[in-house]
Amino acid sequence: MPTRTEKLAASLVVLLLLAGCGGGEGGAGGSGGAGGSGGAGGSGGAGGSGGAGGSGGAGGSGGAGGSSVSPEPPAELEHYVTGNDADADVIPAGPGLVLMGGSTDVDAAFTWWKPRIAGGDIVVIRTSGADGYNEYLQALSASDSVETMLVTSKELANSEYVKWRVEHAEGVFMAGGDQADYVNFWRGTALASAITSVWQRGGVIGGTSAGCAVLGEFAFAAYEGTVYSDEALLDPYNVYMTIERDFFAFPPLAGFITDTHFVPRDRMGRLVGFLGRILADGWAPKAKGIGVDEETAVVIDAQGKGEVIGEGKAYLVVANDKPTTCEAGKPLVYSGLSYHRLAAGDTLEFPSGETSVPAEPLSAANGVTSPANPY
Repeated sequence: MPTRTEKLAASLVVLLLLAGCGGGEGGAGGSGGAGGSGGAGGSGGAGGSGGAGGSGGAGGSGGAGGSSVSPEPPAELEHYVTGNDADADVIPAGPGLVLMGGSTDVDAAFTWWKPRIAGGDIVVIRTSGADGYNEYLQALSASDSVETMLVTSKELANSEYVKWRVEHAEGVFMAGGDQADYVNFWRGTALASAITSVWQRGGVIGGTSAGCAVLGEFAFAAYEGTVYSDEALLDPYNVYMTIERDFFAFPPLAGFITDTHFVPRDRMGRLVGFLGRILADGWAPKAKGIGVDEETAVVIDAQGKGEVIGEGKAYLVVANDKPTTCEAGKPLVYSGLSYHRLAAGDTLEFPSGETSVPAEPLSAANGVTSPANPY
Protein backbone atom coordinates (compact mmCIF):
# COMPACT_ATOMS: atom_id res chain seq x y z
CA MET A 1 0.00 0.00 0.00
CA PRO A 2 1.44 3.44 -0.89
CA THR A 3 2.57 5.62 1.99
CA ARG A 4 0.95 8.97 2.67
CA THR A 5 4.04 10.71 1.25
CA GLU A 6 3.78 8.69 -1.96
CA LYS A 7 0.08 9.51 -2.27
CA LEU A 8 0.73 13.21 -1.80
CA ALA A 9 3.55 13.09 -4.35
CA ALA A 10 1.21 11.48 -6.88
CA SER A 11 -1.38 14.15 -6.14
CA LEU A 12 1.24 16.85 -6.72
CA VAL A 13 1.92 15.42 -10.17
CA VAL A 14 -1.79 15.68 -10.95
CA LEU A 15 -1.87 19.21 -9.58
CA LEU A 16 1.02 20.26 -11.81
CA LEU A 17 -0.67 18.73 -14.84
CA LEU A 18 -3.81 20.66 -14.01
CA ALA A 19 -2.00 23.96 -13.42
CA GLY A 20 -4.16 26.78 -14.63
CA CYS A 21 -7.28 24.61 -14.26
CA GLY A 22 -7.33 23.82 -10.60
CA GLY A 23 -6.24 22.03 -7.50
CA GLY A 24 -7.97 21.26 -4.31
CA GLU A 25 -8.27 20.06 -0.81
CA GLY A 26 -4.91 20.37 0.80
CA GLY A 27 -2.99 19.82 -2.42
CA ALA A 28 -4.94 16.78 -3.55
CA GLY A 29 -5.55 17.80 -7.13
CA GLY A 30 -8.67 19.34 -8.52
CA SER A 31 -11.24 20.82 -10.76
CA GLY A 32 -12.01 24.13 -12.37
CA GLY A 33 -10.91 25.92 -9.24
CA ALA A 34 -7.49 26.51 -7.74
CA GLY A 35 -5.13 24.74 -5.39
CA GLY A 36 -3.78 25.37 -1.93
CA SER A 37 -3.33 23.75 1.44
CA GLY A 38 -4.99 23.96 4.79
CA GLY A 39 -4.00 25.24 8.16
CA ALA A 40 -4.78 23.51 11.44
CA GLY A 41 -7.76 22.59 13.51
CA GLY A 42 -10.20 19.80 14.24
CA SER A 43 -13.79 18.85 14.63
CA GLY A 44 -16.12 19.22 17.53
CA GLY A 45 -17.68 16.72 19.81
CA ALA A 46 -21.27 16.35 20.87
CA GLY A 47 -24.56 18.04 20.25
CA GLY A 48 -26.23 18.66 16.96
CA SER A 49 -29.51 18.15 15.29
CA GLY A 50 -31.20 15.43 13.32
CA GLY A 51 -30.39 14.36 9.85
CA ALA A 52 -32.87 14.10 7.04
CA GLY A 53 -35.97 16.00 8.08
CA GLY A 54 -37.72 18.76 6.25
CA SER A 55 -38.80 19.37 2.72
CA GLY A 56 -36.27 19.62 -0.04
CA GLY A 57 -38.29 22.27 -1.82
CA ALA A 58 -38.27 26.00 -1.41
CA GLY A 59 -40.00 29.09 -2.55
CA GLY A 60 -38.44 32.47 -3.01
CA SER A 61 -38.79 35.16 -5.58
CA GLY A 62 -38.21 38.82 -6.11
CA GLY A 63 -35.10 40.93 -6.06
CA ALA A 64 -32.42 41.24 -3.45
CA GLY A 65 -33.72 44.47 -2.01
CA GLY A 66 -31.63 47.29 -0.56
CA SER A 67 -29.64 49.83 -2.52
CA SER A 68 -29.60 49.51 -6.31
CA VAL A 69 -26.07 50.91 -6.47
CA SER A 70 -23.08 48.65 -5.86
CA PRO A 71 -20.59 49.77 -3.19
CA GLU A 72 -17.00 50.35 -4.25
CA PRO A 73 -14.80 47.24 -4.14
CA PRO A 74 -12.09 47.06 -1.48
CA ALA A 75 -8.66 47.92 -2.86
CA GLU A 76 -7.29 44.52 -1.85
CA LEU A 77 -10.05 42.52 -3.60
CA GLU A 78 -8.97 40.81 -6.81
CA HIS A 79 -12.03 40.49 -9.03
CA TYR A 80 -12.96 40.20 -12.69
CA VAL A 81 -16.24 41.16 -14.37
CA THR A 82 -17.40 39.93 -17.77
CA GLY A 83 -20.59 41.45 -19.17
CA ASN A 84 -22.85 44.12 -17.68
CA ASP A 85 -21.48 45.52 -14.42
CA ALA A 86 -24.94 46.75 -13.32
CA ASP A 87 -27.44 44.57 -11.47
CA ALA A 88 -29.69 42.62 -13.86
CA ASP A 89 -32.64 42.92 -11.43
CA VAL A 90 -34.42 39.77 -12.60
CA ILE A 91 -36.49 37.18 -10.74
CA PRO A 92 -34.74 33.79 -10.60
CA ALA A 93 -36.78 30.64 -11.23
CA GLY A 94 -35.20 28.26 -8.71
CA PRO A 95 -33.96 27.66 -6.15
CA GLY A 96 -31.52 24.97 -7.10
CA LEU A 97 -28.24 23.35 -6.12
CA VAL A 98 -25.39 21.96 -8.24
CA LEU A 99 -23.03 19.40 -6.66
CA MET A 100 -20.12 18.88 -9.06
CA GLY A 101 -17.46 16.24 -8.52
CA GLY A 102 -14.39 18.00 -9.88
CA SER A 103 -11.98 17.69 -12.80
CA THR A 104 -13.58 18.74 -16.12
CA ASP A 105 -16.69 20.84 -15.51
CA VAL A 106 -20.07 19.45 -16.57
CA ASP A 107 -21.50 21.72 -19.26
CA ALA A 108 -24.98 20.22 -18.82
CA ALA A 109 -25.08 21.41 -15.22
CA PHE A 110 -24.83 25.01 -16.37
CA THR A 111 -27.38 24.59 -19.13
CA TRP A 112 -29.62 23.11 -16.38
CA TRP A 113 -29.25 26.26 -14.28
CA LYS A 114 -29.62 28.58 -17.30
CA PRO A 115 -33.45 28.97 -17.13
CA ARG A 116 -33.32 29.11 -13.35
CA ILE A 117 -30.99 32.12 -13.20
CA ALA A 118 -33.22 33.80 -15.81
CA GLY A 119 -30.55 35.86 -17.55
CA GLY A 120 -29.32 37.27 -14.26
CA ASP A 121 -25.88 37.73 -12.77
CA ILE A 122 -23.42 35.03 -11.70
CA VAL A 123 -20.74 35.36 -9.04
CA VAL A 124 -17.84 32.88 -8.86
CA ILE A 125 -16.18 32.68 -5.44
CA ARG A 126 -12.67 31.33 -4.94
CA THR A 127 -9.46 32.04 -3.01
CA SER A 128 -6.93 31.60 -5.82
CA GLY A 129 -6.84 31.48 -9.60
CA ALA A 130 -8.33 34.07 -11.94
CA ASP A 131 -11.25 34.57 -14.33
CA GLY A 132 -11.23 31.22 -16.12
CA TYR A 133 -14.93 30.69 -15.49
CA ASN A 134 -16.19 34.06 -16.73
CA GLU A 135 -16.58 33.58 -20.48
CA TYR A 136 -17.36 29.87 -20.08
CA LEU A 137 -20.26 30.46 -17.70
CA GLN A 138 -21.62 33.46 -19.56
CA ALA A 139 -21.76 31.47 -22.79
CA LEU A 140 -23.47 28.43 -21.24
CA SER A 141 -25.80 30.37 -18.95
CA ALA A 142 -26.74 33.37 -21.14
CA SER A 143 -26.16 35.45 -18.04
CA ASP A 144 -26.13 39.23 -17.79
CA SER A 145 -22.68 39.05 -16.23
CA VAL A 146 -20.15 36.82 -14.51
CA GLU A 147 -17.95 38.19 -11.76
CA THR A 148 -15.12 36.20 -10.20
CA MET A 149 -13.99 37.31 -6.74
CA LEU A 150 -10.97 36.03 -4.83
CA VAL A 151 -12.22 36.25 -1.25
CA THR A 152 -9.05 35.51 0.68
CA SER A 153 -9.86 36.80 4.17
CA LYS A 154 -12.71 37.27 6.61
CA GLU A 155 -12.34 41.01 6.12
CA LEU A 156 -13.09 40.65 2.42
CA ALA A 157 -15.88 38.17 3.13
CA ASN A 158 -17.49 40.78 5.40
CA SER A 159 -16.99 43.70 3.03
CA GLU A 160 -20.04 45.60 1.78
CA TYR A 161 -19.00 45.10 -1.83
CA VAL A 162 -18.74 41.31 -1.63
CA LYS A 163 -21.99 41.11 0.34
CA TRP A 164 -23.89 43.33 -2.12
CA ARG A 165 -22.59 41.67 -5.28
CA VAL A 166 -23.44 38.19 -4.03
CA GLU A 167 -26.85 39.19 -2.66
CA HIS A 168 -27.78 40.61 -6.06
CA ALA A 169 -26.65 37.53 -8.00
CA GLU A 170 -28.97 34.86 -9.37
CA GLY A 171 -26.28 32.19 -9.51
CA VAL A 172 -23.30 31.60 -7.21
CA PHE A 173 -20.60 29.06 -7.99
CA MET A 174 -17.78 28.07 -5.63
CA ALA A 175 -14.75 26.97 -7.61
CA GLY A 176 -12.37 24.18 -6.69
CA GLY A 177 -9.55 25.01 -4.35
CA ASP A 178 -8.82 24.41 -0.69
CA GLN A 179 -11.88 23.99 1.48
CA ALA A 180 -9.83 24.79 4.59
CA ASP A 181 -9.54 28.32 3.22
CA TYR A 182 -13.25 28.39 2.46
CA VAL A 183 -14.14 27.33 6.00
CA ASN A 184 -11.59 29.66 7.60
CA PHE A 185 -12.35 32.72 5.47
CA TRP A 186 -16.05 32.44 4.66
CA ARG A 187 -17.94 30.58 7.39
CA GLY A 188 -20.00 32.83 9.64
CA THR A 189 -19.43 35.90 7.45
CA ALA A 190 -21.61 38.27 5.44
CA LEU A 191 -20.56 36.31 2.35
CA ALA A 192 -21.99 33.05 3.70
CA SER A 193 -25.23 34.81 4.64
CA ALA A 194 -25.42 36.41 1.20
CA ILE A 195 -24.97 33.05 -0.53
CA THR A 196 -27.81 31.63 1.56
CA SER A 197 -30.01 34.60 0.68
CA VAL A 198 -29.54 33.91 -3.05
CA TRP A 199 -30.93 30.41 -2.58
CA GLN A 200 -33.78 31.71 -0.42
CA ARG A 201 -34.98 34.07 -3.13
CA GLY A 202 -34.85 31.44 -5.85
CA GLY A 203 -31.29 31.51 -7.15
CA VAL A 204 -28.94 28.61 -7.81
CA ILE A 205 -25.91 27.72 -5.68
CA GLY A 206 -23.24 25.36 -6.95
CA GLY A 207 -19.74 24.19 -6.30
CA THR A 208 -17.12 21.85 -7.68
CA SER A 209 -14.43 19.90 -5.82
CA ALA A 210 -13.72 21.89 -2.63
CA GLY A 211 -16.59 24.21 -3.52
CA CYS A 212 -18.97 21.25 -3.44
CA ALA A 213 -17.39 19.80 -0.30
CA VAL A 214 -18.66 22.68 1.89
CA LEU A 215 -22.30 22.67 0.74
CA GLY A 216 -23.73 20.03 3.10
CA GLU A 217 -24.82 20.38 6.71
CA PHE A 218 -21.55 18.63 7.56
CA ALA A 219 -18.25 19.22 5.77
CA PHE A 220 -14.75 17.81 5.66
CA ALA A 221 -12.71 20.91 6.49
CA ALA A 222 -9.27 19.62 5.41
CA TYR A 223 -7.53 21.82 7.99
CA GLU A 224 -4.54 19.48 7.99
CA GLY A 225 -4.77 18.60 4.32
CA THR A 226 -6.56 15.70 2.70
CA VAL A 227 -7.35 12.39 4.37
CA TYR A 228 -7.18 9.04 2.61
CA SER A 229 -9.69 6.22 2.97
CA ASP A 230 -7.27 3.84 4.67
CA GLU A 231 -6.37 6.52 7.23
CA ALA A 232 -10.03 7.26 7.97
CA LEU A 233 -10.88 3.58 8.41
CA LEU A 234 -7.82 2.68 10.50
CA ASP A 235 -8.32 5.62 12.89
CA PRO A 236 -11.42 7.80 12.42
CA TYR A 237 -9.97 10.34 14.87
CA ASN A 238 -6.62 10.76 13.15
CA VAL A 239 -5.28 14.30 12.82
CA TYR A 240 -6.49 14.66 9.23
CA MET A 241 -10.14 13.88 10.04
CA THR A 242 -11.26 17.47 10.59
CA ILE A 243 -15.02 17.75 10.23
CA GLU A 244 -17.18 20.83 10.67
CA ARG A 245 -20.90 21.59 10.52
CA ASP A 246 -23.35 24.40 9.78
CA PHE A 247 -21.26 26.28 7.23
CA PHE A 248 -24.42 26.33 5.14
CA ALA A 249 -27.95 25.10 5.86
CA PHE A 250 -29.59 24.42 2.53
CA PRO A 251 -32.74 22.38 3.37
CA PRO A 252 -32.19 19.72 0.66
CA LEU A 253 -28.78 18.93 2.17
CA ALA A 254 -29.91 18.65 5.80
CA GLY A 255 -28.16 15.66 7.34
CA PHE A 256 -25.73 15.34 4.41
CA ILE A 257 -21.98 15.44 3.98
CA THR A 258 -20.66 15.73 0.42
CA ASP A 259 -17.49 14.40 -1.18
CA THR A 260 -15.94 14.68 -4.65
CA HIS A 261 -13.34 13.11 -7.01
CA PHE A 262 -14.95 9.98 -5.68
CA VAL A 263 -13.80 6.98 -7.72
CA PRO A 264 -10.35 8.13 -8.97
CA ARG A 265 -9.32 8.92 -5.39
CA ASP A 266 -11.08 5.92 -3.80
CA ARG A 267 -13.06 7.98 -1.30
CA MET A 268 -15.77 5.56 -0.21
CA GLY A 269 -13.78 4.55 2.86
CA ARG A 270 -13.31 8.09 4.08
CA LEU A 271 -16.98 8.92 3.45
CA VAL A 272 -17.87 5.97 5.67
CA GLY A 273 -15.41 7.36 8.22
CA PHE A 274 -17.01 10.81 8.08
CA LEU A 275 -20.46 9.32 8.68
CA GLY A 276 -19.15 7.24 11.56
CA ARG A 277 -17.71 10.33 13.20
CA ILE A 278 -20.88 12.39 12.70
CA LEU A 279 -23.02 9.79 14.45
CA ALA A 280 -20.46 8.77 17.09
CA ASP A 281 -19.90 12.41 18.07
CA GLY A 282 -23.63 12.93 18.55
CA TRP A 283 -24.01 15.46 15.78
CA ALA A 284 -27.00 13.60 14.32
CA PRO A 285 -28.87 10.34 14.96
CA LYS A 286 -28.80 9.56 11.24
CA ALA A 287 -26.82 10.98 8.33
CA LYS A 288 -26.18 10.53 4.64
CA GLY A 289 -23.22 11.05 2.36
CA ILE A 290 -23.26 11.88 -1.32
CA GLY A 291 -20.04 11.19 -3.19
CA VAL A 292 -19.86 12.66 -6.69
CA ASP A 293 -17.50 11.34 -9.32
CA GLU A 294 -15.31 13.51 -11.54
CA GLU A 295 -16.93 14.95 -14.68
CA THR A 296 -20.27 14.38 -12.95
CA ALA A 297 -22.83 16.53 -11.17
CA VAL A 298 -25.97 16.14 -9.11
CA VAL A 299 -28.48 18.90 -9.79
CA ILE A 300 -31.29 19.51 -7.27
CA ASP A 301 -34.42 21.44 -8.20
CA ALA A 302 -36.84 23.52 -6.12
CA GLN A 303 -38.84 20.44 -5.10
CA GLY A 304 -35.74 18.62 -3.87
CA LYS A 305 -35.53 16.24 -6.83
CA GLY A 306 -31.93 15.43 -7.66
CA GLU A 307 -30.65 14.03 -10.93
CA VAL A 308 -27.22 12.71 -11.86
CA ILE A 309 -25.72 14.13 -15.06
CA GLY A 310 -22.32 13.68 -16.66
CA GLU A 311 -19.84 10.90 -17.30
CA GLY A 312 -19.60 9.16 -13.94
CA LYS A 313 -21.77 8.17 -10.99
CA ALA A 314 -22.92 9.54 -7.67
CA TYR A 315 -22.89 7.38 -4.55
CA LEU A 316 -25.50 7.81 -1.82
CA VAL A 317 -24.44 6.29 1.51
CA VAL A 318 -27.06 5.96 4.26
CA ALA A 319 -26.10 5.68 7.95
CA ASN A 320 -29.06 4.99 10.24
CA ASP A 321 -27.14 3.71 13.27
CA LYS A 322 -23.93 4.48 15.14
CA PRO A 323 -20.78 2.46 14.44
CA THR A 324 -19.96 -0.51 16.64
CA THR A 325 -16.48 0.94 17.24
CA CYS A 326 -15.48 4.53 16.53
CA GLU A 327 -12.61 5.45 18.83
CA ALA A 328 -9.28 7.22 18.55
CA GLY A 329 -6.47 4.89 17.57
CA LYS A 330 -8.75 1.96 16.67
CA PRO A 331 -10.05 0.75 13.31
CA LEU A 332 -13.61 1.76 12.55
CA VAL A 333 -16.12 -1.08 12.86
CA TYR A 334 -19.33 -0.15 11.08
CA SER A 335 -22.07 -2.46 9.85
CA GLY A 336 -25.61 -1.89 8.69
CA LEU A 337 -24.78 0.82 6.18
CA SER A 338 -26.34 0.86 2.73
CA TYR A 339 -25.40 2.61 -0.47
CA HIS A 340 -26.82 3.34 -3.91
CA ARG A 341 -24.84 3.69 -7.15
CA LEU A 342 -26.57 6.28 -9.31
CA ALA A 343 -25.65 6.72 -12.97
CA ALA A 344 -26.53 9.52 -15.37
CA GLY A 345 -30.29 9.96 -15.51
CA ASP A 346 -30.93 8.35 -12.12
CA THR A 347 -32.83 10.45 -9.60
CA LEU A 348 -33.11 10.76 -5.83
CA GLU A 349 -35.10 12.91 -3.45
CA PHE A 350 -33.43 15.35 -1.07
CA PRO A 351 -33.15 15.29 1.88
CA SER A 352 -34.91 11.91 2.29
CA GLY A 353 -32.55 10.06 -0.04
CA GLU A 354 -35.41 8.11 -1.60
CA THR A 355 -34.47 6.59 -4.95
CA SER A 356 -35.56 3.75 -7.20
CA VAL A 357 -31.94 2.61 -7.49
CA PRO A 358 -31.58 -0.53 -5.33
CA ALA A 359 -29.66 -0.33 -2.06
CA GLU A 360 -26.58 -2.47 -1.51
CA PRO A 361 -25.04 -3.44 1.85
CA LEU A 362 -21.88 -1.68 3.02
CA SER A 363 -19.69 -2.13 6.08
CA ALA A 364 -16.20 -1.41 7.38
CA ALA A 365 -13.76 -3.34 9.58
CA ASN A 366 -9.99 -3.84 9.88
CA GLY A 367 -9.25 -0.75 7.82
CA VAL A 368 -11.22 -1.74 4.71
CA THR A 369 -14.75 -1.58 3.38
CA SER A 370 -16.90 -4.51 2.36
CA PRO A 371 -17.28 -4.75 -0.56
CA ALA A 372 -13.62 -3.94 -1.06
CA ASN A 373 -14.48 -2.34 -4.40
CA PRO A 374 -17.83 -0.57 -3.91
CA TYR A 375 -17.69 1.27 -7.23
